Amino acid sequence: MPIINLERCTRCLRCVNDCPAGAITIETGEIADTCIQCGHCVAICPEMAVKPDFGDVFLLQPYTVTPKDFRNLTSGIRSCRSFLSKDIQDSVLLQLVDNMKHYPSASNARPLQITVVRSKEKVKLLNDLTEEALIRMFSLISSPWVSPFLRIFVPSVNISKIRRYKNNFIERKKENDSQICYHAPAVLLFHGEVSKTGMAEADANIWAAYTSIYANSMGLGTCFNGFIVKAMGKRSKLNPLFKIPSDHQVYASLLVGYPKVKFRNEASRQSPVVVFL
Repeated sequence: MPIINLERCTRCLRCVNDCPAGAITIETGEIADTCIQCGHCVAICPEMAVKPDFGDVFLLQPYTVTPKDFRNLTSGIRSCRSFLSKDIQDSVLLQLVDNMKHYPSASNARPLQITVVRSKEKVKLLNDLTEEALIRMFSLISSPWVSPFLRIFVPSVNISKIRRYKNNFIERKKENDSQICYHAPAVLLFHGEVSKTGMAEADANIWAAYTSIYANSMGLGTCFNGFIVKAMGKRSKLNPLFKIPSDHQVYASLLVGYPKVKFRNEASRQSPVVVFL
């Protein structure tokens, strides 16, 4: 729990009024166990009288990112599938992970762990095992025993397209020894406990998205990789090979490295459908 230093507290009640859980009794400096540990009380106190349960308190510095700056940054971010053969220093990777402590969480919890796959041997292993898992999945879906049932119960599935994709995938595998990981120098795996009530999947996607933006601001390129997520599903045999706990599931995967190419144009896309109520 955060701790309130009553000697520094001026009883301005900003923390009390902003607490979403109504957990603060300012007269005694007590915080009830209904606290959701959102950190608002720490962030809002002008006297720095509230200490977080972990780490210290630092005064925020004025930021200079304008809406135009942010738009320019995000419009230039594209999935990177061509990386330089340049290693990422451990200090840079740790910087990416350390900044995740600032990112929001869907349930005001911190349920995720991060595995950084950074050795060439491990990245290659992850690539090859994911390829094998995908080929097995494509083969099962397009098999003459399963496909008739899919056509009945999931008519939207295009079996012919899946067969063509599988065949092309196998052919490309002969010429490209890294068609999953693209020889990325590092792969970040976001994983957490399997739970029917938790929101680890939402948290993983939030953290991966923020990490992608932060990495691009540092001159790195990123690529979300759903194939790895599919291959490392519940109780996947791949997970122990990458020290993923047995009760965890990989919910997001992000390739990271220095991009080999530069994009100079903004490629327009259709905006999402919006409905005002």
